[in-house]
This record gives sequence, C-alpha cells and structure tokens, in this order.
Amino acid sequence: MKRKIGLLGIIGLFILVVLASGCTDQKNNQTTPVNNSSTTNTSTVKEVDVSAKMTGPATATKGSTVTINCSVTNKGSKPVQNVLAHSQDFDKNLGTLNAGQTKTFTWNMYIPTDKQVQEDFGTNATVSNPFSIGGFAVTFTDNNGSKHTINSNSLEIKLS
Repeated sequence: MKRKIGLLGIIGLFILVVLASGCTDQKNNQTTPVNNSSTTNTSTVKEVDVSAKMTGPATATKGSTVTINCSVTNKGSKPVQNVLAHSQDFDKNLGTLNAGQTKTFTWNMYIPTDKQVQEDFGTNATVSNPFSIGGFAVTFTDNNGSKHTINSNSLEIKLS
C-alpha cells in the first residue's frame, strides 16, 4: 500500500512538473499566458538568433569582376563565438559577435566570358543569365557550447 502511494506521489509530481514547464516555450524564450484573459502576450529576444546576408550588383557584364558584400548579424541576446563564414571562394574568421553586432566583409567574383567557359566545357557551353552565386555558410558556437550552422541567401545577377 505504501508503495502504491509513493508511486502515485511520484506520478503526481511528474504531472505537476510537466504542466508547469508547458507554460513557457523553452526554445523560443517566449512567455505564453496560462489563462484566456486579455493579457497581452509578450516575448523576449531569443538568446541565439544569427543571420547572414549577401548583396551585389543587379547587373554586370561577362568578363567583369563584381564585388559581393556579406554581413553576419547577431540579433540574439547573448554573444556567439568562433563565427566562421565560408564558401567555395573564401573562408573568413569573424571571431565573436556580441548581441546586436554585425560584421561585414567583401569579396570579388569574376564572371567569365562564354569563350572562357567553352575552353573548359566545350563549344556549346555558355555563361548562364542570370549569373547565379550560391550563398555562404556560417558556423558558430553559442554560450552553451552548442554549434550551429546557417546559410545566407543566394544572388542572381542579370548579365547585359
């Protein structure tokens, strides 16, 4: 009998903990109202919220070099460390990004001519229009030691 009461107590305690933890969304750090009153639901900034963006010219010509602008922003409430941006064309160590901080860098990309592409890929090869540049990846470590990877947008440059 005592064993059944002890087991029921443990189950009751477990249910209480589950119900209490269900009042907040731990992943998004958002508070959810417990009742259906007219209380406004407010949320706080996520601890980990990093974004990467790539911009470049809208148009270019074959045989030209274009400058690509890249940025990595920490929109979270805590710093992130070991921030690395990389693609097949570059590897950039951005170090630590504090909360609210953005780091930027540029790189140059050559857009080949049709003749140059044909030398490598045959007489029917041409440079695609629009010219597409894939995004870059960003890896970083949060304050808890967890590693994350995100990707930037890609670009399309219309060739004239």
